[in-house]
Amino acid sequence: MSSTSVFTDQINTATTTIVFCVLVINFLLGSISLVLNIIIFTRPTLRRQPCAIYFLTSSCLSLFVIYVILPVRIVSNSFNEDLANYYLFVCKTEFFLFFSIRATSCWAILFACIDRYFHSSSNVNLRRLSSLKTAKITMILTSLIISLSYSHMIVYYTIKQTVNQYGTIRAVCTDQNGNYATFIAFWHMILYSLGPTIFMFLFGYLTLRNLRQGRRLVPAIGTENQRNIRRTDNQLSRMLASQVFVIVIATLPFSFCRIYVSLTENIPKDTLRLAQENLAIKTLGAMTYFTHSTTFYLYTLSGTLFRRELAKICQFK
Repeated sequence: MSSTSVFTDQINTATTTIVFCVLVINFLLGSISLVLNIIIFTRPTLRRQPCAIYFLTSSCLSLFVIYVILPVRIVSNSFNEDLANYYLFVCKTEFFLFFSIRATSCWAILFACIDRYFHSSSNVNLRRLSSLKTAKITMILTSLIISLSYSHMIVYYTIKQTVNQYGTIRAVCTDQNGNYATFIAFWHMILYSLGPTIFMFLFGYLTLRNLRQGRRLVPAIGTENQRNIRRTDNQLSRMLASQVFVIVIATLPFSFCRIYVSLTENIPKDTLRLAQENLAIKTLGAMTYFTHSTTFYLYTLSGTLFRRELAKICQFK
């Protein structure tokens, strides 16, 4: 066996081990994180906040990611077994649901950013848009629009014979070759990563500007109720900022890697290069799940209000 073959086998073994460990860590973190998120965001103190509706929606969708998508990915990556590779209906349904649900979860966080902007605005009409009714309608419409945006996957995803990282030909559920492969890579980057990220930064900046203007216009001294509202707003903004940061660092590298692989799909590649690309895309793909599994820990570290509600639950228990 040549040194190249040995090195290729080592890369493939490392890929399986790394991805398995990262996915299992995400599953363990998320199993605790998301259940506690849902309990806390349904507490009386927070459930009246429109921003909390978006956090709650994102947590519920992420729960599907952790308990459904992650186990499927663990079995697929570790044991090379996936029903999507054998049944066309499962292939189309699985990838459509997996892509659309994860994207909707990120857009829920974006709308939380937009809600903070509305809530901090000096414009009365904009402040009225920060309401529970608006939040519920927004998430229903967003779910429908995101589903429609990924509906083409039901048509273009198929089972085809491809050469894997070991150099063997296997049936795999994947996108069709050619222009669609490039399109879906860019499309998913826009809907899941780049699009939400750009708008998160934009509305984050606008919210900070509103808050600075508000401090200049409104005296620091106010009623106790006003101070409590201000503290709650600041806590929610910090929790939101931490979530945005993780979304950016966890999703963008994977999106760029997918684009690279799709653009070089027609270039002849030996088993070593296939193994290297497989290591990169699967490792970065596994890292994206931290977007869904770490929210509770981010909120606990960044939000005093969140910690206080958690303490109340623990005392009640």
